[in-house]
Amino acid sequence: MKIRIGIPRGLLYYYHGRVWEDFLCKLGAEVIISGETSKKTLQYGSALDEVCLPVKAYFGHAYEVSHDVDYLFVPRIVSAAKGQYTCPEMIGLPDMLRSNISNLPKLIEITVNLRNDWRNLYHAVTTVGKILNVGIAASLYAWYQSWRSRQQQTCLPIANSKNLSIGLIGHPYIIYDRQISMNVLDKLSKLGINVVTPDMVDADQAKNSAACLDKKIFWCYCSHLVGAAFALMQPAQVDGVILMTSFSCGPDSLIGEIIKGRAQALNIPFMLLTIDEHMAEAGFITRLEAFIDMLGRRRQL
Repeated sequence: MKIRIGIPRGLLYYYHGRVWEDFLCKLGAEVIISGETSKKTLQYGSALDEVCLPVKAYFGHAYEVSHDVDYLFVPRIVSAAKGQYTCPEMIGLPDMLRSNISNLPKLIEITVNLRNDWRNLYHAVTTVGKILNVGIAASLYAWYQSWRSRQQQTCLPIANSKNLSIGLIGHPYIIYDRQISMNVLDKLSKLGINVVTPDMVDADQAKNSAACLDKKIFWCYCSHLVGAAFALMQPAQVDGVILMTSFSCGPDSLIGEIIKGRAQALNIPFMLLTIDEHMAEAGFITRLEAFIDMLGRRRQL
């Protein structure tokens, strides 16, 4: 019988989830992904205080999938790039789950820290293989295959359209989670907007665009958001920029000011959408429609 490993559908799952799932399957495990975020998921997460909404959603996903698996895959990703870190709340996810969920299954709690040495990743990969009784060579080869298939997925082209185009800047675990984002992508699509997200911007292009900053962004995932926003604004490929962030997120509050400042300098309309569990959908839609109406009027001038 295969070992069942659960992966919560939240936070870094939206960055690396497909690689993780494919890798664990290649090692012979049965992978179970929690369902989409629901109001009930967020209710479970409300047991946590002083954390952002995406972390609360992650907690809810972990709780929901924990009853059906032998292990929970909860990597402690300290850094995903040289000289940078991830969010402190993400680093502490394994500890958060142990402290707040009773009868928790065993955690596959590998530590990934690429800040100083990229070879740390290989140690993490072989550690997972050891847990699943797979040898070092087979584990590394399975990871190579999974990572290579992900790298071969090219960035989506930025469509040329007569419709208004908006750069929707935000972490994938916000903008692609329909409950957290209030289904913003679908709402913009129904309004006839061509939406460009950070994952549609080539990583090298984003990195080069962010190189103009006086100081390197401290957080690795935020760095790409800034670079993607800069790439879309100069030369302007979008009519406006929306930054979607979560209330109480420290890193996003900093990059928000950076992106806003660049948009103002280039005379590109900018709107900040801050979400939390108390946001009303009616007000959310009103702000979107008002911003889009302003962009339409501006294009006609």
